[in-house]
Amino acid sequence: MKKALSLMVMTVVLISIVTGCGRSGNFKSTSTPGESSGSETQADKQTSRSGDGRKKLVWLSQGVGENSWEGITKPILEAYKKATGVEVVGEFYSFKDLFDIIQVKIASGSSDYDVISVDAPMVAAYASRKWILPMDKYFTREEKEQFIDSALKAGSWKGKFYAPAENTSTQVLWYNTSMLDQAVVTMKKSTPENRLTWEEVVDMAKKVKEKLDPDGTNGIYGLDFQQVSRVYQMNALPNSLGGKNIGDDGFTADGVINDDAWVKALTWYQDLVCQGIASKGIKADEMSNYFYSGKLAFMVGGTWTASAAKLNDMSTYDCIPMPTFKGYENSVATPTGSWHFGINAASKNVDTAADFIKYVSLGEGNDMWLDANNDVPSRKDKLEEIMNNDNAADYYKIGAYEAIHTAVTRAVTPGFNEYSTILDSTWEDVRNGADVKEALDKAVEQINTAMKEYR
Repeated sequence: MKKALSLMVMTVVLISIVTGCGRSGNFKSTSTPGESSGSETQADKQTSRSGDGRKKLVWLSQGVGENSWEGITKPILEAYKKATGVEVVGEFYSFKDLFDIIQVKIASGSSDYDVISVDAPMVAAYASRKWILPMDKYFTREEKEQFIDSALKAGSWKGKFYAPAENTSTQVLWYNTSMLDQAVVTMKKSTPENRLTWEEVVDMAKKVKEKLDPDGTNGIYGLDFQQVSRVYQMNALPNSLGGKNIGDDGFTADGVINDDAWVKALTWYQDLVCQGIASKGIKADEMSNYFYSGKLAFMVGGTWTASAAKLNDMSTYDCIPMPTFKGYENSVATPTGSWHFGINAASKNVDTAADFIKYVSLGEGNDMWLDANNDVPSRKDKLEEIMNNDNAADYYKIGAYEAIHTAVTRAVTPGFNEYSTILDSTWEDVRNGADVKEALDKAVEQINTAMKEYR
């Protein structure tokens, strides 16, 4: 177990999941250097009751600053205090520092915190280590069913419900209308019920590339992925061919990530790179700027892409639902997942913490969060509202549909850190020309070794 925790600490900074959660990471920390290494934090100074005798909760989260979670959630916490008399103190850190605090404080059994913000792929890891408590007794079956299937699956481990979702994320296929016009390429109509195929999209991307950059000197590409070489987005390709992310037991990789679906998906992607339609060498953190600057015709990207400053003029950009592979129209898969709430297993205020979590996941607090942050809901009723709202943006309506119907949860496994690190490297290796089957078999061996620590 100690070895597993050590490995987890070392790999946490490499987690690719940060960019799989919409506008939820990359915040500047205001914590002091000692805070993320086990010294006194804000929570050390808190008590379980406020000065006037009312119960107090401490919520460990991320998103430092008035324009981030720290500022956005203030009205929510004030409304909860007014309704219940319970004061919730939010302690916010940068994305990385949040994981460090969890590793140091929660892993040690500290009761300083009551509620923890949990990145979706980490639910299984925290649950298996007994860092967070199951919440089945606090949520009825009907209440659980208010969440979309992918969020409910991500928040569960070994048949128990541990972490209700705050919201979710979803993807569409963005395209540059100006580039298509210059290349005299006509975009066909595409709807969630009648999608374009990847084969059709690649054909259009190839034509744009050939017309606008025939000799490859302008650095223009036809099709790429906002989170290139990251499992959050790339795994949707084998998923769309019927492939799974991990075995049903949460550990098995052999016969899963090296099956025909995975081989076919990675071969398809590698061919795009070899043809120069997709890029080589451009990092995920750089990909969006290529799209914004007119160097990329098609880009798979999150709905949050529309909020980027350079997309304010939507006359230059548009989007369609994620394409389907020809012959796999019933297997469309889209990336998903975001933040969940967990109860610290060492909390002395478990019932109150559960009440607060219900308020911010299913109640008024969640309504306030969605209105303020414009994230994709994880609740079916709110998604239906978007789909039926004539004034909602097309990308938002498409995203709502995908969240309900096509979203596929990332691998639910206690070893997600190691899993994602290994497979991120595999996607990049294949991008750079590695033999697909050999790369996948190698990944299986590495994942099998890593999973031994968790079985």
